[in-house]
Amino acid sequence: MNEMTAAFYTTIENVMDRDKRTVVLLGVSGVGICVDLAPRFPGRFIDAGIMEQAIIGIASGMSAAGLIPIVYGQSTFMIERAYEQLKVDFGYQKLGGNFVVYGGSTEFGTLGATHCCPAALSVLSVIPGMEIVVPGRPDEFSSLFNETYDNGNPTVYRTSLFCNSYHEPVAFGKANVVKRGSKATVLAVGPMLELAMRALQDEDVTILYYTTVSPFDAGTLRENFVNGRLLLMEPAYQGGILPQVTKALQGEKVKMDFVGYPHEFITNHGYVVENAPMYGMTAGAVNEKYKELIR
Repeated sequence: MNEMTAAFYTTIENVMDRDKRTVVLLGVSGVGICVDLAPRFPGRFIDAGIMEQAIIGIASGMSAAGLIPIVYGQSTFMIERAYEQLKVDFGYQKLGGNFVVYGGSTEFGTLGATHCCPAALSVLSVIPGMEIVVPGRPDEFSSLFNETYDNGNPTVYRTSLFCNSYHEPVAFGKANVVKRGSKATVLAVGPMLELAMRALQDEDVTILYYTTVSPFDAGTLRENFVNGRLLLMEPAYQGGILPQVTKALQGEKVKMDFVGYPHEFITNHGYVVENAPMYGMTAGAVNEKYKELIR
């Protein structure tokens, strides 16, 4: 069990203890992480297997009946396979629900393009009312989930195998100013903060940390946008949250570059760390991109 999965386990255990409205739907056949929790909460755990579209529909019915569904499953299947259900059953119906996904972008790259989901931030951002949370650490997932799980809105939590070593106290809908400088602003989403700090901690740069990308904290970006330069770092397709960024900086003259996955199918079947150099996701590559940006 990785750190984020462990945080999910302990977090939902505590939430279910105190809130009898919560129910967990597991979108993975034979999942074992909650096997010992199910007997403690009879009737509140459903392992529905590989029927993600139906799971979202079931969860919407539970939400309409006054329950608080917590859906857990693999990113590419919960987001892209069940996209219409997220859009219509939750977005259009304005129902509250929680969708905790794992295996984002290329974390399951060894299984091929069908198991990769670098489009998550892009596609979720166009569902009106959809909240998108991208924690970079297990403790951030726990605090953000506890803050939002019962707010009446549909919320996707993108967990990750890779965690930041930098501890930041985070709040839903609010970005953190991690570092201040004068030559450029770097916007790092979730687990990209680790790479941003490794590459740029000795540079004269402002680094903003976003664990919520929808609703987007436009004010913090506007207040900390320096020297007309912006480096947007996302653990997803490049520019996935560009509409929110450009709206926030409307009227500004911006020179921009991106760190993230190119808009193409992931066909090199390997681990994230193996493929990082190919996609420019190393400290050296990011530092070079930053220096080119400020010229």
